[in-house]
Amino acid sequence: MEKYPEVVRLPEGCKGEVMVIQNPKIPGCALSFVWSINVSNDGVIIPKIDLLTKLPEKALGLDEGKVAENAPQSFQSLLRILGVEAAIEALIAAVCVE
Repeated sequence: MEKYPEVVRLPEGCKGEVMVIQNPKIPGCALSFVWSINVSNDGVIIPKIDLLTKLPEKALGLDEGKVAENAPQSFQSLLRILGVEAAIEALIAAVCVE
């Protein structure tokens, strides 16, 4: 949030489970990262991060390549390849592009 204050919001505060990225020049379109940390009975820590998209119906109608629909699965692939910080940073950078 410090690095991209115009794009990143933490609606639940610093201790919340949601981070929203949105280009202020593109109202109605947002990407939300939702995370949780599960601890198994054996003490194994399992982080889970999901991506949710929010787009107006008009934008979804123009998305012939189903980019928005496939974004959550693509983000999971990006997580495995780049790691958490780099994957989130890549999406923030994409949202900042004009």
